[in-house]
Amino acid sequence: MKISLVNRLYIGFALVVILVVLGGYLTLRSFQQQKAESRWVQHTYKVLNQLERVNRLVLDMAAARRGFRGTFERRFLQPYEVDLPKIGPAITVLRTLVSDNAHEERLVDTLENNINEVLSFWNTNDHRIWKQTFEENAHITDQEVGLLNDIRSIIIVIRNEEQRLLIAREAENESSAARSKSILIWNNIFILAVGFVLIIITYREFKRRLLVQQSLNHKLDEVVELNNQANQRNWKLVGLDQLNSSLQGIIDVKQLAEKCLRELVTYGQFAAGAFYTLDEKNHQLRLAAAVAMPANTPTSLAIGEGLLGQTALEKEIRIYSDLPEDYWKIKSAAGYGNPKQLLLIPLRMDSELTGIIELASFKEVATVQLELLQTQSSDIAVALNAAMSREKVLELLQQVQEQREVLLNQQEELRQSNDELSRQSEVLQASEEELRVQEEELRQVNAEMLVKNKALEMAREALSVKAAELEASSRYKSDFLANMSHELRTPLNSVLILAKMLEENKDQNLTRRQIEYAGIIHKSGSDLLRLINDILDLSKIEAGKVDLHIENASVASIQQDVYDLFHIVAQQKNIRFIEKIGLDVPAFIHTDRQRLEQVIRNLLSNAFKFTPEKGTVSIIWEMEGDQIRVTVADSGLGIPEDKQQLIFEAFQQADGSTSRRFGGTGLGLSISRQIMLLLQGQILLDSSSDEGSSFSIIFPANIDTSVAARKALRNINAITAPVLSPVTPEDDRGNISGKDKLILIIEDETWFADTLRDVARRKGFKTILAHNGQDGLTLARQYKPVAIILDMNLPVIDGESILKIIRSTDELKETLVHVVSAAEISANTASNINGYTQKPLQQPDLDQIFLDIGQQLHSRLKKVLLIAAGPLAQDPEIRFKTEQRNMETWYDQVASIADAKEYLAASNYDGVIIELGHDMELAMGNLQQLATLTAGSSTPIIAYLDKDISMAEEAQLKKYAAAIVRSSALATDRLLDELELFLYKLEKVEPGKLETMKDIQDMENILEGKIILLVDDDMRNVFSISALLESHGVNVLAAADGQEALDMLDEHPDTNLVLMDIMMPGMNGYDAMINIRKDKRFSQLPIIALTAKAMAEDRQRTIEAGASDYITKPVDGIKLLSLIRVWLS
Repeated sequence: MKISLVNRLYIGFALVVILVVLGGYLTLRSFQQQKAESRWVQHTYKVLNQLERVNRLVLDMAAARRGFRGTFERRFLQPYEVDLPKIGPAITVLRTLVSDNAHEERLVDTLENNINEVLSFWNTNDHRIWKQTFEENAHITDQEVGLLNDIRSIIIVIRNEEQRLLIAREAENESSAARSKSILIWNNIFILAVGFVLIIITYREFKRRLLVQQSLNHKLDEVVELNNQANQRNWKLVGLDQLNSSLQGIIDVKQLAEKCLRELVTYGQFAAGAFYTLDEKNHQLRLAAAVAMPANTPTSLAIGEGLLGQTALEKEIRIYSDLPEDYWKIKSAAGYGNPKQLLLIPLRMDSELTGIIELASFKEVATVQLELLQTQSSDIAVALNAAMSREKVLELLQQVQEQREVLLNQQEELRQSNDELSRQSEVLQASEEELRVQEEELRQVNAEMLVKNKALEMAREALSVKAAELEASSRYKSDFLANMSHELRTPLNSVLILAKMLEENKDQNLTRRQIEYAGIIHKSGSDLLRLINDILDLSKIEAGKVDLHIENASVASIQQDVYDLFHIVAQQKNIRFIEKIGLDVPAFIHTDRQRLEQVIRNLLSNAFKFTPEKGTVSIIWEMEGDQIRVTVADSGLGIPEDKQQLIFEAFQQADGSTSRRFGGTGLGLSISRQIMLLLQGQILLDSSSDEGSSFSIIFPANIDTSVAARKALRNINAITAPVLSPVTPEDDRGNISGKDKLILIIEDETWFADTLRDVARRKGFKTILAHNGQDGLTLARQYKPVAIILDMNLPVIDGESILKIIRSTDELKETLVHVVSAAEISANTASNINGYTQKPLQQPDLDQIFLDIGQQLHSRLKKVLLIAAGPLAQDPEIRFKTEQRNMETWYDQVASIADAKEYLAASNYDGVIIELGHDMELAMGNLQQLATLTAGSSTPIIAYLDKDISMAEEAQLKKYAAAIVRSSALATDRLLDELELFLYKLEKVEPGKLETMKDIQDMENILEGKIILLVDDDMRNVFSISALLESHGVNVLAAADGQEALDMLDEHPDTNLVLMDIMMPGMNGYDAMINIRKDKRFSQLPIIALTAKAMAEDRQRTIEAGASDYITKPVDGIKLLSLIRVWLS
């Protein structure tokens, strides 16, 4: 009998249910058995835990009893007394747990008896322990150990019994789990087998029925497809018919485009569209019609521009999907939406483009729509070409008509021109005769001009010869001054050093008269050195090599400096010295303070020189309009009128005879006049013989740097500065003060440079612009900005070269450089810059550039604490000169040590300056307190004194202060010299060498035992400098030229420092230093160059050759020793 599919399924499901129920029952029984076994395992663990608790209580009580027995202190019985009440209940719980095991229950009873016996033993014996001997106590302890061992034995027996039961019960539990697992596995196998058979039966039946259904669906789809194809063909035919009907009779291109586009949008159900026609003349696409297009739709597009222009080139239909939301919004009165697809349909006729239609759709374009558009595009192209051809014909007809009218007008103008030419021909015939006469006259003039030209050529050649002679003369003069400077400074070096050493008389073997002689020798040598410096000063001014350092200078400070310098002279010569500053004179002036003081000192020096005893010298400051007038008057000999012009010439004096009464070189007034020209001022003289003299200098209170430069070039034979761009950019170069943060922007795109300038100004920076590399380098060297924004692709000099030059120039190598360029930068470039931003930039990028620059500039600041309440606190020159030196230092100022404590606790300082005042006892206490506050750090302390102190007091101060500066005219410069030394030159010393103030004091003895190589061809210098160094414990090695120096270094590679003369026979100092640096052993060896050449370019050349530092001859012994100590530290 055949069983139906449903019955077969019922039977299968019934078998599955029976197997599931049977498997569940067996599994339940197995789980119940496992649960029972698990309870017994847990019971065994409880017994073991309780047994361990009883054992621990007994042991704790025994330990307490032994502690009490050994110390007789009741506190050791506290654990015993706490555990005693617990031991009985613990045994009761243990007896309950083992009640199912008679053997273990008997063992628990035995354990309880043993514990009671131990308790009784403790109660009987321990109250008598202090009365018993050591042997009796030992016997008691032995008895106690025996009792405890009995208890431990019983516990071990019970534990072993329970562990045996635990093993047996766990084995039974595992056996039960294995049985449950087998039952579960076989039950699942039977269920899966029955289910698999059911699935096969069901699958075969459903597969058969599915094949029948698929066959029916396939035939139905074929019928539907045929119906759809017929509908699509009908839809396309209707669309073509409607379009052709709408195009009939239209000859205007614009009207044709509007009608066609409206038909396409309506019938094809598009949201918007635009119709562009081809303008062959201008190679552009022009908008002819639009439907629902935005107001900013472009009216014309170049071929190749945008998507439409690209479609015009390719001449293929393009469909763009997934348009960005902000690409195109189609608006209506109710709202707006974004199209889903964009179609660009080129209109072609015989492969020639006539126009493009742009359509937008809210839904995906169907294939039938695309086919219709392809068919319609050909019809539209034909109609459009016909309309455009008709328009061209009309345009040609219009042009022909216009040209006809132009030809008629030209014929009339030609007739009139002919009449005018006839008249002019007659005039020309009359003029021709006159020209013949003038031609003859011109021949004569030309002959005369040839003669004059030859004369001018000869004169020009003569001037060229003279110019060459003048140039050679100037060169000879410069060479003479340089060589003369060297020849004079070299012997002066020995004279000054040895005279100074003799004057100090360290060996105490000279008489007082001999010491005076040595002082006279030193003074005379110094005077000769000043003469050489004056000659070089004049030479530099005449050569235009003097740099002005314009700054804000305090009038009171300048006056105080010159007063401090000359009031002692006035007292010595018994001359009345009068000083006065007018009330209208500003407190600060903008000028070169050093040069101005040089002029005033020279005038006062002359005044005191020529004024007899009990005379009067005065200096008066007053305003004259917007300029300052400083008058230096004296009641001396006066100057005759015929000598007044002469004294301003070089090497000239009013009394120029060989028997003149007064010394001097005659250079002072000549140099002063040239300096005043640089400062935009002048010197006036009012004097009569025997009636005294009055010199006045008149100069602006605020010097214009650009005018100063032009005036210097106009009045002095200056060298030509590099030429900048012909058009000066609009920037801040004419409005820069010492406090400004100046940024140089080197960018060839002027609009972008202007944008950077505007952002920089908003951020608080001043800017200078350069549009090529040459201008950028020149401005960087001239203005020394705090940061440079650099483009890499620059004309004249590229950015890569500029960066290399900046990093190899001492005065610029620490300048921040931020590159803003479209080009990628190399790893080498990235390592030499402080920031990089790639073009194009957005506003946040611009803000980030100046934020980074500001943060980097702030991180470079050195912090100095100034503790002063006296004159130093009111001295503005410290900050002015700090900015002038570009030391990048931030000052915090307090008035007392008490205030300084808070600052030192709140922040780390790189240096401390303290003004000590007049009271040395109080000063010493303040200095000790300050040294305590800075202990543990390497912060140097610089002490400022406004009084003279003894050698003993100075030694005491040096225990705590790294440097001591005394009040003087140059005290501010000296103070900043010391500060700069510790902030920038000593900061690279290893941390261990300057951890305390004592280490700084030990630098005084750093020369002891050092080896220094002295290289000089002049034995006088070798003798004098060797004597100076050996007096401080230095071992001196000598060499006469560069080659000998190299040989000495090979013999003595442990040399600590080299003193190198420059001008020597054989191998000179430059070549010697280059060769020393080539040897890797001496790449870090300090080399100090000694030379008589004092020009600025000489220093640069020595540094480039390998010198670590530079000092000019004649050598100042103190400066030389200080410099050596710095490099050896």
